[in-house]
Amino acid sequence: MAMSLQIALFLASVAVVIFVAYCIPAIAQLRKHAARMTQTLEELKAEVSLLVQDSREMVHSVNELSTRAHRQCDDVDRVIQTVRVWTERVDRVVEGVGSVLEPPILKVARNALIFRKGIAKFLETFLNRNHHQPQKAEEQHVG
Repeated sequence: MAMSLQIALFLASVAVVIFVAYCIPAIAQLRKHAARMTQTLEELKAEVSLLVQDSREMVHSVNELSTRAHRQCDDVDRVIQTVRVWTERVDRVVEGVGSVLEPPILKVARNALIFRKGIAKFLETFLNRNHHQPQKAEEQHVG
């Protein structure tokens, strides 16, 4: 049994040596990959921090633009309200002036129309009467 124990211990020692011989390069390779990954993460962190800073500046600019746009919209609303009030005032003034001036103007226009029709009828009658009298005189001479 001592011999089998020695063989077992020898095989165990060989297994440990093989395991250590395999693990040392694997650990060294893992350490290299970890170092590269750390370097890549550091570079990525620098780029991401720049991207985050640019994003914050852009958000700040968008907020300022939004604030300006809101102010301008408020100004436009105030201008629209002022124009609306002035338009209503002008409409009232025009209605007042129209109600004062319109009836006399319409009366003058109506009177002018009646006068024109009267003159036209008078002239038509006057011209037709003069025109018909010589025909009657001619008929008397002929007949």
